[in-house]
Amino acid sequence: MDKFIPAFMEFVREEIDGSDNHFHLIEKSHDYPYQTGADVEQQNSKLGFFKLYFKMRKYDKIILHGLFNKYVVFILALNPKILGRCYWIIWGGDLYSYQNEKTTLKERLVEWCRRKIIPDIGHLVTYIPGDIDLARQWYGAKGSYIESFVYPSNLYKSLNLPERRQRPKKTKATVLVGNSASRSNEHCEAFERLKMLPEGNIKIICPLSYGNRRYARKVMTEGERLFSEDFIALTEFLPLEEYLEILAEVDIACFAFRRQQAMGNMITLLGSGKTVFIRKNITPWSMFEELGVKVFDLDNIGSVRLDDETAKRNREIISSYFSKERLIHQLKDIL
Repeated sequence: MDKFIPAFMEFVREEIDGSDNHFHLIEKSHDYPYQTGADVEQQNSKLGFFKLYFKMRKYDKIILHGLFNKYVVFILALNPKILGRCYWIIWGGDLYSYQNEKTTLKERLVEWCRRKIIPDIGHLVTYIPGDIDLARQWYGAKGSYIESFVYPSNLYKSLNLPERRQRPKKTKATVLVGNSASRSNEHCEAFERLKMLPEGNIKIICPLSYGNRRYARKVMTEGERLFSEDFIALTEFLPLEEYLEILAEVDIACFAFRRQQAMGNMITLLGSGKTVFIRKNITPWSMFEELGVKVFDLDNIGSVRLDDETAKRNREIISSYFSKERLIHQLKDIL
């Protein structure tokens, strides 16, 4: 259970006609309410993994929303014959965990199992070709590449942007830094880069509503030290409409992560003509480049901005490519 899942369930129920699906929810969260029904089972204890073991042997297709849970990894390792029926939706952290140091026996065991099962998973689902290349390079994945955005959060969203002539004159640019309280956001590096910009010309918005709470406190301390009242931390999980209102006020997004992450945020911002900075050596860079969408190198932050013509072209490409109709077609092909 994650913030993306309830909207995905609703989308599948409403848009994929004739589907015969069952949702098995492993982790319970009161933050992400969903509509119950006969097609849903909420697993409330570890004993539920025994039931999941037999269910996965029974179903025609098994859709894995990320490959994070160690018990799911163990179930797959114990059932090699079902791997060909599996569709691994690559989230990012589940793929890039390959790079993380494994210090405990449990971590090494889970990674050993992942390396045993990933080569035989039948289908690899993402819309970022570079992540498929990494899965093949790191894990020897042989499954077929299935292109899909999967989650409605990855679709183009029209932000309620006021007309330029109606906007009050802004004295400071609003900069979005990161998307969560995860160390992979590299907040402190982003802050140091932004601190080099003319003092007093920026306001920082930093989403920290989910992730590591201890790390979030560290980020807040550093952000307040460097930017004082110009630093705003978002510590509560917001309804989508409220979060989109905040994104509508953003002028620049600074994402310092060293891997694929925050795609929904980037798609929304680029589709609204915002200036987005990322590293050139992460897989979303090449994906956007191939689509013809302009993003900027993090090393050039402060020295370049998106011109009106390029912003318009970004909006046109994003709205056309990341469309609801395309997602319906993609999910029908899978389900």
